Amino acid sequence: MKLPRRFRVQLRILIIVAALVMISALSASLAISGYRSAQQALLSARLDDATRLGQTIDQEVRGLLEPAETQLRLLAHDPLLHADGLPARLDRLPVMAEALDANRLLGAVYVGYPDGSFVLFRPLPTEAARKAVEAPAGALTLVQSVTREVPGQSLGEWRFYDSDQHLLETRPRPGYDFDPRSRGWYQSAMSHSGTILTEPYVFFTTRDVGLTMARRGVDGAAVIGLDVSVDDLSAALDRLRGTPGTQLALVTADGVVLAYPDKAQLIVPDGNGVRLARVSELGGAGLDRLFTAAHGDITGGILSQTIEAGDRTYQGSAIPIVALGGQQTYLLAAVPTDELLTGARDTLRQLGLVVLVVVSLALVAGWLLARLIARPMQALAREVSALASFDFEQGVSTRSRITEVDDLAQVAKSTAATIRGFLGITAALNSETDLDRMLMQVLDQLVEATGSSAGAVYLLDPHGLRLDRAAVADRAGQARFTDSLPLEQGRMPGALAAAVAQVASAAEHGAASIEGLVAVALRSRDGDLVGVLVLDAPAGNRGELQSVIRFVSALAGTAAVAIETRQLIGAQKAMLEGLIRLIAGAVDAKSPYTGGHCQRVPVIAQMLAEAAHEATSGPYAGFHLQEEDREALYVAAWLHDCGKVTTPEYVVDKATKLETIHNRIHEIRTRFEVLKRDAEIVALRAAAGGADPASAQAALLADWAALDADFAFVAECNLGGEAMDPARIARLEQIAARCWRRTLDDRLGLSPAELQRAGARPVRPLPVEEHLLADRPEHIVPRTDTGLFAPDSPWGFRMDVPKHRMNLGELYNLGITRGTLTPEERHIINDHIVQTIIILSKLPLPRHLRNVPEIAGGHHERMDGKGYPRRLDGAAMSPLARMMAIADVFEALTAADRPYKSAKTLSQSLAIMAAMVREGHLDADLFELFLVSGVYRIYANSYLDPAQIDPVDIGRYRRVPAAAL
Repeated sequence: MKLPRRFRVQLRILIIVAALVMISALSASLAISGYRSAQQALLSARLDDATRLGQTIDQEVRGLLEPAETQLRLLAHDPLLHADGLPARLDRLPVMAEALDANRLLGAVYVGYPDGSFVLFRPLPTEAARKAVEAPAGALTLVQSVTREVPGQSLGEWRFYDSDQHLLETRPRPGYDFDPRSRGWYQSAMSHSGTILTEPYVFFTTRDVGLTMARRGVDGAAVIGLDVSVDDLSAALDRLRGTPGTQLALVTADGVVLAYPDKAQLIVPDGNGVRLARVSELGGAGLDRLFTAAHGDITGGILSQTIEAGDRTYQGSAIPIVALGGQQTYLLAAVPTDELLTGARDTLRQLGLVVLVVVSLALVAGWLLARLIARPMQALAREVSALASFDFEQGVSTRSRITEVDDLAQVAKSTAATIRGFLGITAALNSETDLDRMLMQVLDQLVEATGSSAGAVYLLDPHGLRLDRAAVADRAGQARFTDSLPLEQGRMPGALAAAVAQVASAAEHGAASIEGLVAVALRSRDGDLVGVLVLDAPAGNRGELQSVIRFVSALAGTAAVAIETRQLIGAQKAMLEGLIRLIAGAVDAKSPYTGGHCQRVPVIAQMLAEAAHEATSGPYAGFHLQEEDREALYVAAWLHDCGKVTTPEYVVDKATKLETIHNRIHEIRTRFEVLKRDAEIVALRAAAGGADPASAQAALLADWAALDADFAFVAECNLGGEAMDPARIARLEQIAARCWRRTLDDRLGLSPAELQRAGARPVRPLPVEEHLLADRPEHIVPRTDTGLFAPDSPWGFRMDVPKHRMNLGELYNLGITRGTLTPEERHIINDHIVQTIIILSKLPLPRHLRNVPEIAGGHHERMDGKGYPRRLDGAAMSPLARMMAIADVFEALTAADRPYKSAKTLSQSLAIMAAMVREGHLDADLFELFLVSGVYRIYANSYLDPAQIDPVDIGRYRRVPAAAL
């Protein structure tokens, strides 16, 4: 018994895995050890770097302060400190300007005097500095002064000088009442004999960060001070960041930040002024946690520790440096551990690559060795495994010097070819919809799979008298298969006839082999003969021939069912097409006013659709028709007016206003005849009663003439040839006011529907006087289909629906303004498209025809959304529906079988359609294609009378002007 797969292992795999495990373990140990060593070295180097960084910053600070202090000691001897009066002080401007120019870090030199006077020399080296004090053009030095020559009064002035110390402008500053004696730097300097430093702060005028350095003059009367900027420390910190994520800050012991790489975060608003930020305000979580952790523990020297901040780990250091302004300062440095250990990780990756290379080499070496041992078996296993996975395209190509392996490979190869042929035949049977193509594909596959030289398929004719050849495959070039074989045994000579006769007469599925020909009967599900499959089998022993018979017999049932199915589908399609043509013909035959409309519209629609399919430029360049689209358009075009079967003929054919199923003018004529008889009776009675016979006769003739004229007018109105203006309506109402006497019950002989409508009128005793023309309650036919047009109707119909289905009122109909149709009757005619959509939507159409109702039901919609029945605009309509609209209009304009109109010429029809395009009726792009492709001309040559085909200049009807064509 074969062991389960989980208990088996291949020798080559075992060798390779063992080598890989040992090499991988050794390499991984070396890599991890190297990584840890590199990590410790980097962390140790980090502490050294922190120490050097602190020393660098300490040197930077001393580099800022020591030159400034030296200069301050020299200036303490300058005559400026005991100059009396502003002019004497201004004489020292060149010296002060030179001192400021010699040290760019000095923001200002100033002197405070015992009487409260003050003078300050400020360089203006940058445009920003000049803009801050609103200096005039060319100013490079500002002198700010306060003099107190009169006790209790002060005079503040600003003076601006150019590069040659020429005065450019003097600007009084009434509010500039600065008293140096109240300032800490003045008071501290007066109480000390040496140089004093203030704590760093934000300079008011320049917004720089710095500190004040002051010293009492040699005579002790005045104090001289310097503003020293420490902004360069922020720049130095930015330069000294080793990695992108490193955070550095120079802070005081209480957390005030003196320098930070991003100066924008260094200064923060404070009320109406500004101040230096604290560590917690920088936004650097690493520095904040470092300061909090190290606070109080760094007085003894450098502190180094690992801190967690946010989602990152930092290596932090706090380093004491030189004191500023009497307060100890510290450099805080937080380096992300992941960035710090980048080098270690690089080393680890390099070691990993080395491991990968070594393992790969070992894998290749082991693989080559194992391959020499098991290659043939492995290849065959893969190929057979592919067969087990239903992959028969790859085939079996393995060869081996080992006899048993080679035999097994050949059997597998033969099996794969057989199954591949079987699947190919099955695929053809299942996928190909065309019967002829399916038979050819199946036959070709069978001939190849069985190694036959030729083959043929014969199908039973509809009368069951003979077998007709439906497909033939003749690889050897031998035409052995005749076109037709009669089923009578006596008329089928030869081996082919004998084989076919043998299987055709079998009661069940059968096969026969005669002289190398293999014949298999193809029978339906009910066992009826469908056809016969014949192969010219390869020469060989009987066993091989039986294999062919078994193979073909296994496929015979499936092939017969596929043939029967496609024959049924073909018959159903033929029946459907016959029904479609039957319905369209019935619609056309129902009324002489439609003629062959339903038969010609499909021709135009299909021609236009094919033109769009073949277009290589323009809006329809990307339009493609599938076979399903063609079939849907064909069905929709033939049935686009099928709803007309519900439209009453007397409405479609209504030639006069009073016509329903008959022309009711005859009823009205009878009433006029009654009135004429009544007038004659009155005249005769008058003469019999003694009146002058001549006078009575004259009056009678006058009454007759008036009645004849009135009837002639009513009859003329009934024709609908002239528009009904108000005067004609008034005369009609005047005629209607005349009465006649009815003596018979008008409810006798009525249908139930007529009686129901007449019930709205009260019964009056006979005889009764009635108007000559009237609109009666029974003339109103109520509407019963209001749900179709409700706003919440699922059909989506959006039509203006008259209140009643029909209004047969005599005055109402005779008063029609134009034509012979009432609004109700026009709606009934338009309703044919509603009924078309409903009828087609209720049909159990297959999936590929489910858009037939939309295509057929859209030919009365308009591109501007003003059509019916759904008021769709062009964007809501499919291209095929828009093509139907053009086909419907063009056929209607050019039709010559309408008794109510004459056929229009090509140029007249295209001019009308161009106007409809401009008015938003038809699709402009499709009409352009209709013209450019010449569809109109091709249709005209086949379907129009030659007299209609006049010269056409399509440039007149296109959107592009003719001159641009």
